Parts: sequence; structure tokens; C-alpha cells
Amino acid sequence: MSNLTHSPRPNILFILADDWGYGDLGCYGNEEIQTPCLDRLAEEGTRYTRFYVTSCVCSPSRCSFITGHYPGRWQVHAHFARYDANDRRHMPHWLDIESPSLPCLMQENGYRTAHYGKWHLGGGGGIHGHPHAPFVKEYGYDDTRTWNGNGPTWYETTPWPFTLFNDSDGVWAANSSRLAVDATTNFIKQDPDKPFFVNLWLKDPHTPLHPTEEQRGPFKHLPEPQQTYYSVIHDADRQIGRLLDALDELGVADNTLVIFSSDNGPEHVREHLGTYGSVLHLRGRKHVIFDGGIRVPFIVRWPGHTPVGHVNDDMWISAVDLVPTFLDVAGIPVPQSWHPDGVSALAALHGREFRRGMPMMWEWRNADCTGNDETINNWPMLGIRQEEYMLLMNPVTGLQALYDTIVDESQTRNLVADKPDLARSMADQIEEYSRSLPGYATRPGAPDG
Repeated sequence: MSNLTHSPRPNILFILADDWGYGDLGCYGNEEIQTPCLDRLAEEGTRYTRFYVTSCVCSPSRCSFITGHYPGRWQVHAHFARYDANDRRHMPHWLDIESPSLPCLMQENGYRTAHYGKWHLGGGGGIHGHPHAPFVKEYGYDDTRTWNGNGPTWYETTPWPFTLFNDSDGVWAANSSRLAVDATTNFIKQDPDKPFFVNLWLKDPHTPLHPTEEQRGPFKHLPEPQQTYYSVIHDADRQIGRLLDALDELGVADNTLVIFSSDNGPEHVREHLGTYGSVLHLRGRKHVIFDGGIRVPFIVRWPGHTPVGHVNDDMWISAVDLVPTFLDVAGIPVPQSWHPDGVSALAALHGREFRRGMPMMWEWRNADCTGNDETINNWPMLGIRQEEYMLLMNPVTGLQALYDTIVDESQTRNLVADKPDLARSMADQIEEYSRSLPGYATRPGAPDG
């Protein structure tokens, strides 16, 4: 073990995967996939089964991890794309630099801050970012290396052709997790006397996927698309394992809060390889606000704080809770001007009783408003969750569905007719929330929309 000293203030390492499904881990019940390193992380900490992100796609979900707000507060209704697409969606071209910023506040309070991997909150060129967006570093980071963002990438340091927009670069795709983990490890080594806050946001397993023959090795016996998908998941797990080993070697593991999660559910199964993610028994996938699109893995290891080998099935936690939680962990007060949409879930991390005391909200403007077929998955535009009950509705078609997700996790039995008062109350709350958002008049189904 290294002789490096470390700060008594906890380090925070937040690992966020891209399109990693609720069922894409051995410890979550997938008997085919191989994720030994993340399974070990769960064994050494706590695995939470009721963690929800704030959107079923990338950019809005990530917005909440930075701001502690629902993405609609900043009009981030979908992923950042071309100018015309952003304009059509009534979106800005990047996350407002004046928005609350978790890394900025951590930095101001003595933490070393870094962001490695995917950004996708503006910038990066190609079809996914505005060239004039702020550099990622301007949001409060001491060091960054990103894709789908402006600022340093790996362009100058890779031995193969490399572009800012990398989805067509198969060699890069096969190495992206390794590169981001290497950058994270090097940053942690640099100044062990100061606590660190690092966002490690992996590209994997977002399509397109290009695993090497070596990465395919353990899965050559499988047909496609399992072979490609499992190869990428397994390699990302292996790279995370290297980082966990580095924390041990540097002597900082015992003082580091490590969290693993995903930005949304897995991609829909299509012709191209890499669309084989699992949601187990949940309904829906990416692009819908049924649980399969927004309920994601959430693993926490914090030695001496988080219960070891525990599975938490009882506590609902939202992505908007992470900003106040991280600040609580670091002993930093939430600025009065921030008004986060979440609450600190520190009690849940300690294994103590935790109740949010407020509902979770979703707004998905890309919902299908062409009919009233409850059997399709992309009809809900608005969603609200109060503990076990979730109401989904579409103000254009008038369709509503209320589910008890304790007894009906697959969301198949609509209880609106059985509990009309509850459905009405929840509908009023989500409509009130939607009306409070900037740009409400542009929402489909709004009176002036």
C-alpha cells in the first residue's frame, strides 16, 4: 500500500455509466452477464433497488447530477443536439453556466475537482454539441478530459486517428473506459493531502459498440447481440475494478465514497449491435418514463459508513437528491439561493431510516401524443411518484395510469378507476410543477402550446 496521506474529509468518486440497464449487473440478478468488480463493490457496500434518474435520456438526466434540479428548470428537455434540433425542442444549446454547480461549490470549499469521460451538457462539435459552449472546466473543475464537451480530450495523446465526435471511431470506443479510468487514477495521485471530487462518466455501454477480439474472448460462445454487449459491459467492469484497486494501493479507499449508477435505462433493441441491455421485469427502456427507462442501478461503498453487503429495497432516492447528499457528506451547506429539488439522502447511505417527504417529478416532451393506447410505452409525458404510487399522464391525449409499484413492479395494472382521488391529487401536483417551469407555454398540451 502506498504511504500517501489523505484528508480526513471524505473523497467522492461518482461513476456514471451510459445506458447501463437496471438488469445489466450480476448483483442485480442477471445470471448471464459478468460484472465481478461491481458485484464486489456491492458486497463491500449497499445496493439500492429504488434509485430514479430524472429523465429517460442523457443530457436532462446529467443536468440533475450537476445542479440538483429537475432538468426542466433549465429547459433541458432532451439531449443536446444540432442547433435546429435544440431550437425545435425549445432548448438552450448548453447548460446555463449560471446554474447551480456542484463541482463549483466543491471546488470553492477546498476540494480538488475533475470530470473525465462523457459530458453532453453542451459542446463537443458534430451533431451533439455547440462549438461555442463553455469549456467543461468552467463549471467548476480543476481538470477535465471529456467527449461530447468542449475542452481537453485525448486527441493529442492517442496513437490512432481521433475526432471530437467519436461515435464512428471503433478503436476509441474500445478504449474509452480505460482512458477515462487512467485519467481519474492519475488525478487522484497528484495531491493526496486535499480531498477530491471526481465525476467519472463512462461512454459504455452506449452504442455503437466496438469491442476488440480480446474483449470478446469470454463471450465468443454467445450469439449476437449478446456477445458484443456483454463484452463491452465486462470490459467496463474490469476498468472500474482497476480504479478500485488503485484506491486501495494509494491508501485512500477507506476515506472515499464511491457511487456507481447510470444516466437512464438501456437502449431499445434494434438492428445494430450493442442494444441488448436488460431491465429485468421492469416496463420500458430508454426514451420512456416507465420504470425501465428511469430506474437504474445504484451501488454505494463508503467504508465505516455504508452497511456492508446490504440490499436496500425500502428507500426511494432521486438523482436530484445527490447534490445535497454530496454536500452533506463534504460538510458544505447548501446555498440558500440554490433551492434544490432534492433532499440529502445521507441517512439512506448510512442505512438509517430515510423518507424524501416530497414526490419525484418527470416531464418528457417527446412522448407519443398521436393516440390513447395504454399498451405502448412512449405515451406518458408527465410522471409523478409518491413512495410506491406512480401516476403517468399525457395532457394531450388525456390518458392516465396509476400504478402501485410495490405489488406491480411491471406497471401493468392501472388503478385510476380504483383510486380516483389519489390519481386526481397526483395529477394536480404534476400539472402545477409543469406550469412552474420556464417555457411551459411551449409544452405540448399546455393551454398556449
